[in-house]
Order: sequence, then structure tokens, then C-alpha cells
Amino acid sequence: MKSASRMVFAARSLNAAGACLLAITAASATGQSYPARPIRLIIDFPAGGPSDALARTVGQKLADALGQPIVCDNRPGANGVLAYSIAAKSPADGYTLVLLSTPFPLNAALRRNLPYDTIRDFTPISLIANYYNLLIVHSAVPAQSVQQLVSYAKSKNGAMAYASSGSGSVQHLAMELFRGLAGFQAVHVPYAGSAPALLDLVGGRVDASITLPPAAMPHIKAGRLRVLAVATDKRLSALPEVPTLAETGYPVIANGWGGIGAARGVAKAIVQRLNAEIGRALMFADVRERIASFGGDVRHSTPEEFGKFIKDEVDRWGPVIRQAGVSLGD
Repeated sequence: MKSASRMVFAARSLNAAGACLLAITAASATGQSYPARPIRLIIDFPAGGPSDALARTVGQKLADALGQPIVCDNRPGANGVLAYSIAAKSPADGYTLVLLSTPFPLNAALRRNLPYDTIRDFTPISLIANYYNLLIVHSAVPAQSVQQLVSYAKSKNGAMAYASSGSGSVQHLAMELFRGLAGFQAVHVPYAGSAPALLDLVGGRVDASITLPPAAMPHIKAGRLRVLAVATDKRLSALPEVPTLAETGYPVIANGWGGIGAARGVAKAIVQRLNAEIGRALMFADVRERIASFGGDVRHSTPEEFGKFIKDEVDRWGPVIRQAGVSLGD
């Protein structure tokens, strides 16, 4: 009787081991056979912006490494929600990827009824870059430092105007956070993007802004604009004399960023393959130079680190958005 029991136990153990081996073999085969056809990369903003530049720069290297075309598909709209919705509803087979960027976690607090769950419905693959934001003023504003800007804003009794690239943008929220910490009132003037906001700042129609460096730097060098601080956790090598906002007493860190994700449920072997190839792509000098040209730094991460980063951004900006009373409706 004991011998028969041992035989049954051994057979069950063998079946379990066989099932485990089959699962491992299947996962390995998935990683090795992927990709067998072109991959679609959905981009959350129009051509010409950081998201588009990131996607196409890294996408070309991925295509070379994977041996299949990466078809870039710009789907701008609703602060990225259109692109994210399409990606969330796509098959979880690794053949549809999406460029996730700064608005992705912000929309969780900015919009009441998102057609997806920001945390649950996506597979994070890797961060690929950070962008830095500068606090700048028009040259006619009598402020040579952050403290002088705060004093100037208070003296204007709420009439100081600041530009942003749009309601709910990280630049808007960063200025609201700074304004709240410093205790002054100001008029928010939203624009449809960084370019028109910068144009009006250069023209003196608004007083200040938080914005990305590339377009602003020529005006800073020409003396039309003045940079007072960087909204980062450390000083920039390109502007070593400019303090961080935290150094001036206002801990505002407002990096833009970009990364690649997919729908929930993509096989781990595929995620690992993509993550590794993204990491290799980011080592190319031309990729690093291209990212630096629009104010970014390369930032590779594990899928787990990227997932935690997204959740932390949701938790960090949610209270700021609610306190500022910013909403983009449904």
C-alpha cells in the first residue's frame, strides 16, 4: 500500500515538474521568437515635441536590434489620454507599445473619468529620459533671485502673470506649488504649448514661467530672459551657477520625463527583452546627444522601478492638483 502511495506521489511530482518545465520553455520561446512582425509605437503628442523625438530616436535603435520595423503612430489629444486609451485596449502581445510621458500620472487627478486605470491597465517597460525645467522671468522684471521674485510678486498684489504650456501641465503645477510655498498670488495664463508661452514671455506680455531649457536658452543668452532657478534635485552642469528651487527654500522638483509601456499582461520574457534593448539603445552616443539636444538626460530603469516611479508621481502631484483646483473635466 505504501509502495502504491509512493508511486502516485512520484507521478504527481513528475507531472508538476513537467508543467513547470513547459511553462519555463514557453516563456523562453516567447522571448526568443519575439518579434515576428512590425511593432507599433503609439506617441502621446504631435510631431516635433519631446515625446515624438524620444520615440523616434529610441524606436530606430530598437528596430535595428529587434530586426523588425517600429511604426511610430502619433495620437495626440486630451493631454495624452487618446494615446493611452488606445494602448490600454490593445492586445497584450508586445506588438503595441506606447510612449508614456509627464501627463500620464497627472491625468489621474486632472480628469474625473479616465477610460483606463493609470496603475492597473499598463505594463511599464522602462523610463528613457528626464527633462529639466527652469524658472525664468522677463528681463524687465526687477528680480535677480528667487527671493526677489517672491517679493516682486507680493508687491503686485496678485497681478503678476505667469505663462504655462497649458492647464494641468507639469510647468503649470510646478508654478502653483512654488506659489503656494512662497505665499503669493498670481495670474495663470495657459497656452497651447511651450512655444507660444515662451513667445509671450519674450514679448513681455507675461512676467514669468517654468519651462524646458532648449527653446529658452537662446533668449537667456541674449539677455531677453533671466533664469532664476532650476526645478530639479541638483544643479545643471549647463547652468552651474543657477541654484535649485530647493536651495532657495522652495522644494519644487518638476522634471518632465518619457518612458515606454504597453497594455497590462505582456509576457515577462517580452518585457525583459524590450527593457534590455532599450538599455542598449540608450548607450549609443547619437541617442544621448539627441536627448540632450532637447534638454533631457538618459534614464534607463527596470520595469519595476518605472512602475514605482509612475505611482509615486500620481501620489506626489494629486494633492497639488486638488489644492490648486485644476481640472480638465471628463
